[in-house]
Order: sequence, then structure tokens, then C-alpha cells
Amino acid sequence: MKFLATYGYKGRVYPINPKHAVIAGLKCYPSVASIDGPCDVAIVAVNGAATVNVVRECGKKGIRFAVVYSSGFRETGDAGRALEADLLAAAREGGVRIIGPNCQGYLNLSERLYATFGVLGLEPDLKVGPVSTVAQSGGFGFGIVTQCESAGVGFRNLVSSGNESDVTTPDLLEAYVEDEGTKLLVGFVEGVRDGRRLMRVANRSVRAGKPLLMWKAGNSEIGKRASLSHTAALTGSYDAYRAAFRQAGIIEMRDIDEISDAVRALLPGRLPRGNRVAALGSSAGSCILFADRYAELGLEMAELAPETEAALAKVIPSYGSPRNPVDVTADVFNDLGAFTEAVDIVLSDPAVDQLAVIYAGLSGEIALTCNRAVADAVKKHGKPVMLGWTARRHRAEAAYKLVDEEQIPYFTSPVRLANAAAVLARFAQYRQRATRRTSPFDERDVNFDATLPTKSGALSEAESKAVLARWGVPVTRDSLVPVGQDAPKLGAGFRFPLVVKVASSDIPHKTEAGGVILGVRNAEEIAKAAEEVVRRARAYAPKAQIEGALVCEMIDDAVEMLAGVVRDPVFGPMVTLGMGGIQAEVLRDLAYRVAPFDEETAREMIGELRGAALLRGFRKRPPADVDALAQFLARLSHIAWALRGRLVELDINPLMVRPRGKGVVAADALVVLRESDGSKVVSETALMEEEK
Repeated sequence: MKFLATYGYKGRVYPINPKHAVIAGLKCYPSVASIDGPCDVAIVAVNGAATVNVVRECGKKGIRFAVVYSSGFRETGDAGRALEADLLAAAREGGVRIIGPNCQGYLNLSERLYATFGVLGLEPDLKVGPVSTVAQSGGFGFGIVTQCESAGVGFRNLVSSGNESDVTTPDLLEAYVEDEGTKLLVGFVEGVRDGRRLMRVANRSVRAGKPLLMWKAGNSEIGKRASLSHTAALTGSYDAYRAAFRQAGIIEMRDIDEISDAVRALLPGRLPRGNRVAALGSSAGSCILFADRYAELGLEMAELAPETEAALAKVIPSYGSPRNPVDVTADVFNDLGAFTEAVDIVLSDPAVDQLAVIYAGLSGEIALTCNRAVADAVKKHGKPVMLGWTARRHRAEAAYKLVDEEQIPYFTSPVRLANAAAVLARFAQYRQRATRRTSPFDERDVNFDATLPTKSGALSEAESKAVLARWGVPVTRDSLVPVGQDAPKLGAGFRFPLVVKVASSDIPHKTEAGGVILGVRNAEEIAKAAEEVVRRARAYAPKAQIEGALVCEMIDDAVEMLAGVVRDPVFGPMVTLGMGGIQAEVLRDLAYRVAPFDEETAREMIGELRGAALLRGFRKRPPADVDALAQFLARLSHIAWALRGRLVELDINPLMVRPRGKGVVAADALVVLRESDGSKVVSETALMEEEK
């Protein structure tokens, strides 16, 4: 009450408590029904068990929004879950939207409305700005705000969303996208229920030119357990969240300093045209640290044109370096005209998308002159420039004031500067991508044979490959040798050596059972190998149903990869891609995307793999057919989405990516189905409309 009554809020406040006549100098009412004026929002701070009746009274009074501080709901177990269901039912009955329960309220700083009991209530002079936030953890979320505010970041709206029984993180983010006063969004989440909705809202935010920064907690097994007990959030796998963030244009954050740095880099609104950066500074060591970190982030140091390097060589000392990163040396500050000219030369190079200027502890008039030169260069070239600068504020007050007014960001270490430059490059990439596609999903229909076996559970390799073939996925030539029968005569398409594998839907991982023999050289060896894999399989799994042995062609000109489909509880069907062998299983060199997506997204997915260099050719091996791989992944994503009602899991391992122009081939496959309900597969367009 003190916060609402004394921090500058101009609206009317109605305290409600039957035990008091006055609270915080305001008339107190005995009930919701007794208040004598219009009311927009109810702040509910009563025992959890009493919240249902309070919200019901709000509905009868015409109060359409309620913020429920109270705890004791589904975060406490079954009884709390039932209470929360009753609360939501009362809200729906009365047409009331709820923030919470189990939250710390919200702030609207432009209205000086402090509807909170958290630590931010002790900060009546928080800076107003264009950043709006939502945090499922109120205490920590508000801590993010205070830390960022100390770095000069101003805020507009701050919401602690708690259990999100009604109003969710995507709801609030969407409201921020539509709010003209919000220019940048920040979220702290432990989990969301509707991941696809989050992705659609994020895509809208990118297209509106509003960056969305998100910090995801609950990524370890211990963290997941904590998040479930804290806000009862549904936490999908961290791999799924990271993939969805990239696909939708969300910029992932991992620390408070990272958030404040990213906000300061993005708010000026100057975006680079690409990811090429130049660094210019007086300390070679600082410039090298910057370049190292920028490269670690997978981005590109600009290759300066020969004429650019020649022009720089004329204005910097001979013992400096005109190559990027440019070392102008400390001597250049004895001739500030040379510094100004060097900045202009670098920014004039078309290969430079943004510039990092690093001059450590420069202070006094020299710092002011240099900063003025940087500000003039920004206006002339329109490219983003950020500073690596560590001067103490009292020794360079005028210089700091200048760059603050001109919105030129500065950072105290070359690593933080590189991180901020990478954020700019990433959001610029997301913006460019958003001009080419208006959704994080590819919403076109793809035609394929959707016929599936009526059985449920795991299919055998032969059955799985038959399904793939109907989908238009190339598979190896195979021939089944039933148990107790002689190997059939192989067709003309088979060439030795071959592979012999046990055929059993009860043994999905054949290698572990010893059920694979490579390099079979003739018909006699086929018979022996077939007997042997069956024998090993029976020893491994005595109760398994074994169909026989599968004779398959060997493909020896391909890069082995892994591709598949998994169902994430938050995002739905997802496509997985990895390098084959130990790189996927041991090194976890994997990439994910939420289905369905297009070929451009598939190429991004391929590029994320550390082993992607193998696809470009190595040791005299030709480049692999990346075009065919991207087409396959996009098609697979559409199939996964269209068959989401039955397809539980798909594993293609290995997926053979042959030389350019020869396509991809599924050499082994496992399809897992849930029981059919007899419904027909509808078009992807209809499914998308249903989802929206």
C-alpha cells in the first residue's frame, strides 16, 4: 500500500480489509463489493485458500484483472493443484484474467505504479526506459532489473508471472510487442507450456524490430527438479529450448551482465549489415582478446581491402599494424587527427559491418576528443561502433556524457565488447531472415504417402524402411532372409561387399546385440552371417521375436550422419541431426529444430555441427550433397508435423550423405508409432490453423 500511495501513481487505490478503517492514509473497505468507484486491477494478498472467493467477488464487481500474490498452489502438490484449478475456474466464470498465483506482482514505471511487495518496492526512483520484462521467478527477475538499472538501463514494465495459471509468458511478451513504448523485451523463464506460441510471439517481436532476450533456467537435472517445485513450470529439454530460440529469433542470455550489455548494445537501434567486424585500438593485446572471443562465437573478423590497409599505414606508426585487428598504438593519441582519420578509413571499407574501438583507460580531454571523433564517424557512416573503455568516470565525465547522449555503447573488457558485437550481428541476422519468412515454421503443405502400419510400438528395420520409402526417402537395397530359409538370389542392384543384420522389432539397437556383420563378400558368407546374427540376437534377447536376417547394400562413398524425430513435451515434433558414430553419441555433436521448417532452416542446422567440415570434403574426398541433405531434413520435418498424432520417434542411423549430386540414403531406420485412433491425417495447413 505504501508503494501505491507514495511513489507517484495518480490513479485511485481501494484498500480492502474488514479489520481496518484506514490503511496508509486511505479509506479501507470491508469487501470487494463495497468499493465505491471503478477499479481495473485487484491485488490479491490473502491466504491461498481464500483467493477463490476473492476472485469470484472481483468478477461480480466487474474487475477484469487480478494479480494473485498468494502461494500454496500447484507448486506444493496435489492439494495445491486442485486449489489452483478452482481459482482458475472462478476467474473464467467471472471474466477475470489472472497474473500469478505465487508471484510478486508488477510495475508500470511510466505510470509509477508499484503493484509489488518485492525488493523493487524499495526503489522508488527506478529509471524509466523502453525495456519491458517478464520473470517467472519474481525475486531473481527483479534482481536482474536492479543490476541492469545500475548500468544505466531504464525499464517500462516489469511482471513477475509466477505459476502462470492464466496469463503466461507468451501472453505478456505479445503485449510488449504491441506496446509502442516498449523497444526491447527481456524474459527469465524456467519453462513454458506452449513452446510453439512462444516461438510465434518471438518471431513477431523480431519483425517489429524489438529484440527479445531470454534467460532460461532449469537446464540441468537438478535445475529441472527445482523449477518444478518453484513455479511448477513445464520444462522441456534444454536442447529443444536452444533450438527453438535460434529458430524464432530469441537471443539467449546466460548472466545478468550479459543482459545489461546486450540491452545497451541493441537500444541505439544501429544494426550491422552482416557479421564482419573490425577492431581498432591502442593495445594489441586487447584487440587480440576481442578477435579471439568474436571468432569463438562463430563470427567473422573483416578482411580489410588492400587500399584500406595502405591508407591506414600512412596514418599510424610503422610499428603498428594496419591489418584487422588494427593496432594504432598509443602514439596515435599524440596526433588525434590521425586517430580520427584511422576510424574513418576503417569504417569506409565495405567489408566492415561494425567497428570496435578499444582504448582502455583513456581519460580527460583526449578521451573527449576521441569520443567526439567516434560520434561524428557514426553519424557519417551509419555503422554501429562500440567502445572498449575502462576510464574511471570522474576522470572522464564529459567524455562519458557525450557517448551517453549519442547512444554509443561502451564496455569494460574486450570480451564483453565482443559478446555485445555478436549480439548485434545475431539480431541483424534474425531481422534479415524475418524479411524472407514471416513465421518460425514453414507452413506450406508437402505431399507424401501418409499410410502407416496399424500396429503400435517399434517397427523392424525392414518395416521402418518401407515407411521411409513411401515418404519418398531413399533407402538401401535390402533382402530379407527369413529364419530357417536359404538366402534368396540377390537382384542386379546388389554388389559385394554387403551388410547382414538381424531383423527384429524387439531389438532396435542391433549393434549392441552383435547383430551386424559388415563386409560380407559372397553368397556363402551371406548364409553364415545370417545364421550368426540370429544366434547372437537370441543370446542377447532370448524372448525377442526374430524375423530373420536382412541383407543390405554397403555404401562406401558417403559421410555418415544421424537424423531423427523426437517429440518434445513443450515444442512438439523436433528433427535431430548429428554426425554419425561417436561424434553424435559421445561428443553430442547434434543440432535440433522444431518441425516443420524450410531448407534455409535446415542449412542453419547443418552449419551448427562441429563436424560440418566433413561435408565440405576432406583427404581427397569430394564435397557431400548438402543440398540433398537440406531438402531431406525439411521434408522430414513436414512429415513429422503431419504425422504428429502417431509418430513417437524416428531414428535414421546412419543416414548416408553421398557426394554432391548423388543424394542421401537411409542405411538403417527405426520408426516407433503410437496406437492408431482411426483418424485421418489432415493437411499441414489445417494443422497450423488449428494450432494458431
